[in-house]
Amino acid sequence: MKKFTLATSRVIAAATLAGSLSLSPTVSADNAGAFVGGMLTSRVMHNMHARTEAEQQQAYYAQQQAQQQQAQPVQQAPAQPAQKTTQQKLEELDKLAAGGYITPEEYKAKKKQILDSM
Repeated sequence: MKKFTLATSRVIAAATLAGSLSLSPTVSADNAGAFVGGMLTSRVMHNMHARTEAEQQQAYYAQQQAQQQQAQPVQQAPAQPAQKTTQQKLEELDKLAAGGYITPEEYKAKKKQILDSM
């Protein structure tokens, strides 16, 4: 059973009224009003049906997506970053020395420390 909003009910009532007004012989002899009212009512009902189907599809896909997200395992972030290789440490040290951030004595001491840890 479809649920109608107040606005939708008013549109259907107006369309039905428009169609019923033309049934009177004083309004129109050829029932053009009934035809227009019937067409309007038909179109409103078609639009409501299409909207209901679209809402049902959206709800279905949202439910499917929620189920997929629940089914996926939770990935944990690594506890610690990966250790730098000796080559990476030396390259970083070279950049610091080239930029003037460390003195030549500090460079030599740190380079010796890195090489000794191999």
